[in-house]
Amino acid sequence: MTQVRIAARDVIKTQGVEALTLAEIARRVGVTAAALYRYFEDPPLADIVRQTARDLTAELTSELQATVDAQDPDDLAARTIEPSRVFRRWALANRQEFALLFGTPTTAAGSAQVDVTSDWVKQLAGVWGPEFVRLWAARSYPILSDDELDPSLRKQLAEYRSATGVDIPLGALVVMLSCWRSIYGAVALEVFDHFAPMITDQEPMFELMMRDLLTTMGLHSEYRPPSKNPAPIAASRTESL
Repeated sequence: MTQVRIAARDVIKTQGVEALTLAEIARRVGVTAAALYRYFEDPPLADIVRQTARDLTAELTSELQATVDAQDPDDLAARTIEPSRVFRRWALANRQEFALLFGTPTTAAGSAQVDVTSDWVKQLAGVWGPEFVRLWAARSYPILSDDELDPSLRKQLAEYRSATGVDIPLGALVVMLSCWRSIYGAVALEVFDHFAPMITDQEPMFELMMRDLLTTMGLHSEYRPPSKNPAPIAASRTESL
């Protein structure tokens, strides 16, 4: 039921993830909570969270991919850095939705939390992964050899590579995932106001990090500051399936 997902997202946006209950969703769509059991897997609240998160992930990755596709095919730096900037702007425009996907697991998700996380891991790898593959093919950069990686890490990286299809050496995957860790960490600190009120404009710090990450990939000289008039981030929405 599309209207159920619309109601769930409105609760998340206006009241926060932890305000999401079956009773509140049912009230907003004008049915009883028991009626929702007919449309969603048991437990229905977890399934509603799963489907709502899936909608959000699809919308976010669509914006990121559109940003990548808008760049010059040969501009490897822009194809890596521009979606990172869009990710930050999306997170700041959709803080509660960011919390659902990337924050502390919510009790409302229950057993669906594994699906929520697995979904965005694969979808985001589908955006950035091909760009790292292109970069590695065009200009390989220094990486750790397999022998230099802890055996447990080697196994996990190989499983990640198999699950996502990002076919680059394990050491290059370390660089890719380290970049994501840095981007996620910086964005999460900003979304959750962990530097406020002392540092209120975190974009300069984010851009310093962007330059550092490009340096790691041998692209330091190709860094360009962000546009003064970036395209607006669309508000989160739910479309009929």
